[in-house]
Amino acid sequence: MNSEVIASALSFKNWAVVGATPNKQKYGYMVYKKLKEKGYNVFAINPLYDEIEDDKVYKTLLDLNQRIDCVSMVVSPKRGKLYIEQATKIGVKYVWFQPGAESSELVELCEKNSIVPIYNACVLVALNHKNNF
Repeated sequence: MNSEVIASALSFKNWAVVGATPNKQKYGYMVYKKLKEKGYNVFAINPLYDEIEDDKVYKTLLDLNQRIDCVSMVVSPKRGKLYIEQATKIGVKYVWFQPGAESSELVELCEKNSIVPIYNACVLVALNHKNNF
């Protein structure tokens, strides 16, 4: 993935994590927590939970009343299409697919809707090496 695209996405502060979870063993939790630790304004998206460590969890991206610049996708590709459609409706600039969350169909859907897809790159690794981008 192009390091300029990654640096650009990381420069935006309003993020949503689709697939955020209170399960500390899962990437949905790790990505959510790491973004918060790094000072991002991050929103958890998961229809299965109401809160993660006292933070409200939203059922869909459409439930947010905040502009979101980047969506981190931590769900299987078969569940991703709905969230790409929601991201399009709310004007998201970037969708970052955690490894395993992407598919060629979802990448094409992003591109078709003027969203920059980021894939084959882990947001956790990128956050730990942010100064190198």
